[in-house]
Amino acid sequence: MAISDQDLRSVQPDLRRSIGGPLLAVLAIVTLEILSRSGLRIPNPPAILLLIVAFSAFYGGTRSGLVSATMAWMYFTYSFSIPGQWFHYTHDNFIRVAMWAVTTPAMAIMIGFLRRHASRVSGLVASNLELKRQVLERRRAEEEVRLLQSITLSVSEAEDLHSALEVVLRKVCESAGWLLGQAWMQGETDRLECVPASYMHTSGLDSFRKASLEMTFAPGNGLPGQAWSSKKSQWISDIVREGNFPRTTLAKEAGLHAGLAVPVTAGDQVIAVLEFFVREPRDEDERLVNVVFGVAAQLGSVIQRKRMETALRRSENQLRAIIEAEPECVKIVAADGTLVQMNAAGLAMIEASRPEQVIGKPVWGLLMPEYREPFRVFTEKVLQGEKAAMEYEIVGLKGTHRWLESHAVRLPNEQDGPPFMLSITRDISERKQVERRLKQLAHFDSLTDLPNRVQFIERLEQAIADANRHERLVGVVFLDLDRFKYINDSLGHEIGDLLIREVAMRLSGAVRRGDTVARLSGDEFALVLADMRHVDDAVFVAQKILDVFRQSFRVAGHELFVTASMGITLYPFDDRGAQDLLRNADVAMYRAKESGKNTYQFYVAEMTAKATERLALENDLRSALERSELSLHYQPIADCKTGRILGMEALLRWRHPVRGMIPPALFIPLAEETGFIIPIGEWVLRTACEQCRIWHKQGFPSLYVSVNLSARQFHQRDLATSIYDILRETGLSPASLFLELTEGLIMQQAESSVVTLRELKAMEIRISIDDFGTGYSSLGYLKRFPIDVLKIDQSFVRDIPGDTDDAAIAGAIVTMAHSLGLKVVAEGVETAEQLKFMHEHSCDAMQGYYLSKPLPAEQFEAFLKNGTHLKSG
Repeated sequence: MAISDQDLRSVQPDLRRSIGGPLLAVLAIVTLEILSRSGLRIPNPPAILLLIVAFSAFYGGTRSGLVSATMAWMYFTYSFSIPGQWFHYTHDNFIRVAMWAVTTPAMAIMIGFLRRHASRVSGLVASNLELKRQVLERRRAEEEVRLLQSITLSVSEAEDLHSALEVVLRKVCESAGWLLGQAWMQGETDRLECVPASYMHTSGLDSFRKASLEMTFAPGNGLPGQAWSSKKSQWISDIVREGNFPRTTLAKEAGLHAGLAVPVTAGDQVIAVLEFFVREPRDEDERLVNVVFGVAAQLGSVIQRKRMETALRRSENQLRAIIEAEPECVKIVAADGTLVQMNAAGLAMIEASRPEQVIGKPVWGLLMPEYREPFRVFTEKVLQGEKAAMEYEIVGLKGTHRWLESHAVRLPNEQDGPPFMLSITRDISERKQVERRLKQLAHFDSLTDLPNRVQFIERLEQAIADANRHERLVGVVFLDLDRFKYINDSLGHEIGDLLIREVAMRLSGAVRRGDTVARLSGDEFALVLADMRHVDDAVFVAQKILDVFRQSFRVAGHELFVTASMGITLYPFDDRGAQDLLRNADVAMYRAKESGKNTYQFYVAEMTAKATERLALENDLRSALERSELSLHYQPIADCKTGRILGMEALLRWRHPVRGMIPPALFIPLAEETGFIIPIGEWVLRTACEQCRIWHKQGFPSLYVSVNLSARQFHQRDLATSIYDILRETGLSPASLFLELTEGLIMQQAESSVVTLRELKAMEIRISIDDFGTGYSSLGYLKRFPIDVLKIDQSFVRDIPGDTDDAAIAGAIVTMAHSLGLKVVAEGVETAEQLKFMHEHSCDAMQGYYLSKPLPAEQFEAFLKNGTHLKSG
């Protein structure tokens, strides 16, 4: 069996002691022999050897003593022999040798025995002392453990930090015998302040305690400051001898000497310092310091845990409050689809009044059937760790349909069970409605719910694709209501919108199944006649539509008669693109308008040229005013009785740089349609007023100028203000300005027309009704509106006196106007007979080619200066 190094090391001391005695005996024998032979006499050599044997037995044990005794006996047998005769003795020496042989080993055995029993007794004493020490240590350790446990329990049950500090201070003082315990914490000024928590075991410490409460310490200053800055315990054996103790005087008065300060730490942060005092000097007790430091560490851990628990509770409460106040649904769903938890917003979202109505029940039951399987897949993805979102429709407990959007993540199960799904869900019903509305607005007309232009083009392109596959025709119809503008302006936009809806319903009922009726804008509609076999199919539908308009429309108590003009183009004969086909139908519709309205026209290629010409004319009109291509001609108005020139009507002319003079009947309606009439009309009014003012200064102060107003101009909100500014800037008197309006114009929005006319009348501007007899010809509006002049339309003058009906109408107009106190002007007087008729019927004034055609300003000025008068017929 191998011997370890430890075994060898343990054997070496015993070996040295066993060999040491015999070696000493050998050394003594050799020394005695040498001394004997050298003649020196050694006193009592046996005694020396006996001492060596005794030492060997005591030092090395019985075995070492016997070896030394044997060696000593052998030396005596030699030294007591008769000289020259070894091992022969005299009688006395023989007795000595024999006695030595018995007594010396006996002595070694006895001394070895005593040595062995003395070692055992010594070991028992040492063991007993060690046992007592260990028992004492164990008791102290148990007391320390009980102290720590007691403090930990008490601190954990304390309501706040100060209560916990008081518990620790009291228990430490009672356990260690300290008289005063107090605590320090960092204040708002970053200095240590003594807190109210304390413990006093005896009286006479109130002054010291009060002074401590009033003092503060910077880190490193005083006993608490040193413990704070070093994060280590600080012991003062005697305060009287301590230099860094500002409260020395107070401590002396209280009889305090020894002090201990221990930092209370939570992590790396010192949150408090515990301070203890007694009335006698004490050297540092490392064990006590360690115990109190352990208590402080335990206190720090408990305080840190309490802080974390408090923060956690605060965080949980805040989170719970946030979740409950969250306007969106927050819910937790188990892996099997059952609802685990839901906030108040979620309960309201699904129309649940109590959580018990839905908690523990599967969420699938709330979903519309078509979304249940997608939601199950959505849940599986989330439980596998994916972040996912889904939109779906539910039915609430009270039957309300809602669209929801959920964003979800996987939530681990703290009990090691299947994970949960945490979902944030918002109500997107309003957004879905807006999306549907936007989609509707993007593809359908908001007024009629008919397809709009975008949807119309899509359906037309689909119809073209189908026609290509089946070798069929496609018809495109562009429909525009005739004179809808007058209905809209006269009865108001609300009535106009109602009429558009009625028209849309009738059109939808007139087309075939599979055809499309769309509203493009205003009173413009378009139709897709899909899957046509013959051109006659388009004719049939067009004729059916015209028949629809033969019946009146009952709208808000009004009976309205409306007609329509249609243009028709065919695919693939006329064009192949959807936009091109729509343009062709539009062109054909304008041809139908020109043909008298209330009809339809098929597209022919020549129409495109006219449409292109019209577009070019529109573009040129946009810049005509800037290029000074517009001018005014003036046609004189004369008194039928005296022949004197009363004034003139300003008439607009356009001289195109390439096309020459453009007829007013061609470009004025275009200006009305495009809105260019507003700036053009303002220019006409300003120019006419400026010219009239010039002629006043040239000696014709009684002249007035008559200017036509368009419908767009008249219905401007700031018309009166605009005219006032022009009169002020040009210096023309309002009484010298006549504004000509048509019957239809003032009947549009009659209420607002009355207000506008009265504003103008208040400015002393004169109002003329142009083309009287071709419109309403109502005595009611003549009485109601502040009118000054009626102008007989030239259509009633042209055939006078040959046409007795026209003559009767003209005479009646004059008589009626005079009965209402109005002046009358006859337009289009071209013959002496016509002038004579007007004179005989007391017509006040006339204008026409019989007197003069419209003249440029320069020629009209010459006309005035020549003193031209009307020659009586």
